[in-house]
Amino acid sequence: MRFLLVIILITSPAVGLAVEPSLMPYVVEGIEQTIQRGEARGIAVGLYDNGQTRVIGFGSISRTDEQAPRGDTVFEIGSISKVFTSLLTQVQVEEGKLDWDNTLAERLPGTEYVDAQVAAITLRELATHSSGLPRLPDDMNPADPLNPYLGYGREQLLLFLAGFDPDQLVKTYAYSNLAVGLLGVIAGDAAGSDYGDAMTRVVLQPLGMKDTGTVLQNGQAGRLAQGFSAGADMPNWDGFDALAGAGALLSTTDDMLYFVHQNLEPGNLGKSLAAIRVPQGDGKTAFGWHIQNKSGGGSVYWHNGGTGGYASFLAINPETGTGVVILATTTEYNAITELGFAQVNGKSANAVMVDLGKYPGSYQIAEGFVLSIFIERDQLFAQATGQAAFGLTPSAENEFVFPAGDIRIVFDIADATRAESLTLYQGGQVTPAPRVTDDRGPQTRQEITLTEEELNDFVGEFQLAPGVLISIIVRGQQLFAQLTNQSAFPVFAYEKDRFFFKVVDAQLHFERDDKGSVIAVVLHQGGEQRAQRIN
Repeated sequence: MRFLLVIILITSPAVGLAVEPSLMPYVVEGIEQTIQRGEARGIAVGLYDNGQTRVIGFGSISRTDEQAPRGDTVFEIGSISKVFTSLLTQVQVEEGKLDWDNTLAERLPGTEYVDAQVAAITLRELATHSSGLPRLPDDMNPADPLNPYLGYGREQLLLFLAGFDPDQLVKTYAYSNLAVGLLGVIAGDAAGSDYGDAMTRVVLQPLGMKDTGTVLQNGQAGRLAQGFSAGADMPNWDGFDALAGAGALLSTTDDMLYFVHQNLEPGNLGKSLAAIRVPQGDGKTAFGWHIQNKSGGGSVYWHNGGTGGYASFLAINPETGTGVVILATTTEYNAITELGFAQVNGKSANAVMVDLGKYPGSYQIAEGFVLSIFIERDQLFAQATGQAAFGLTPSAENEFVFPAGDIRIVFDIADATRAESLTLYQGGQVTPAPRVTDDRGPQTRQEITLTEEELNDFVGEFQLAPGVLISIIVRGQQLFAQLTNQSAFPVFAYEKDRFFFKVVDAQLHFERDDKGSVIAVVLHQGGEQRAQRIN
């Protein structure tokens, strides 16, 4: 059984005759098309080149404010917060209050662990996603699915850790919001306050980042870009509570460019910033950072982020003295990451010199699960069933990569004119996939407008499988659907009782009884699954 899957102008004065850093035409075109397709509303790009900065805005701040985002426009930066959480921890290490090899048992001494493996997890493992902890605790049950971290407090977090009893903790890389959220709790404790206060006092103020924090500050509400996802306004994730270290920060492009500057031309906390960039484990991660090791030497340190209505990307290259920041109102964080890497790696619009026409089509990964390959703006893209599209970069003949997802795709060209199959390499797994159709999966549908009263007919919970519910929520004139332990997504009516997702290739068809009451919903995604209404 498969369910919905979710795989983020103000310039500094010029010095002498230095030229402002430029945004590559390929990236400009990609951003403009992302907005034109309705996948994003507003995007701000910040460029840094050896002391020179530039901010370029695209689209609009909100549905009612048509001005493009500026350098002082506020966005949620999501998981880029993890870099700052590691920095907060590093400052405590340098002050002798913490050690990266401290264990949970040492830092949370009042907790009695069922499993000694959990008690022995180190701060180093938390920061590098090698702790073996799951992506999120399985006892999260948000009262508001559109603000999913709200209400998950310290006591519940510690109870989860105390009772977490896996057969074996696998200490290889596995991305975990839980792990870095927990690191934020421990770092805040060491600093003598909660995470938000400690972050502001210990990190942000010394760095001079006055427009960054875990909550909106005075005057920021009027500069906040409205969150956006697949055609609908999205509320803010403004209550991270115990897991704030995983993604609670808001910031601006100007502030993030100043953070890039502090990394490349160190001032306050320069020693700490350098320390968290020291490679750990297999060399692909540092404390809070991911590392792209370039074939010609040197490394790019990067992180991306995504919340309910925002996507972000941050990268710095110490060897070249350059950096890129992208803050956007969209949930297509894969697209934002691909464009960020295109800028970082110097990809041009003419970089693809192969015949892309050999590859488009749909390839069967598993039962009910296909990988669609298609071309847009002279680039190859891939999109798995129920997931966002991501750009592919050629790396060898008939071979493409997506570095942010550690993905490599090799096409089998039987007669030199058409790919008959592909092989997907990701996370150590090798998956062959035959071509099943020449078409891309998702189909465009025409939206219709329903009244709020009509939408309220669908609100409730529907039992899809044991332990799995489809929750239907309405906000104003927008309907949202959420599967258990997943994000809520907007859905759009194309008939009175039929809705579709824009973020995935899936539809919801509601059923009524002879009195006109909604009694069930059928999820169409690689097949049909019926869910009976339970309240």
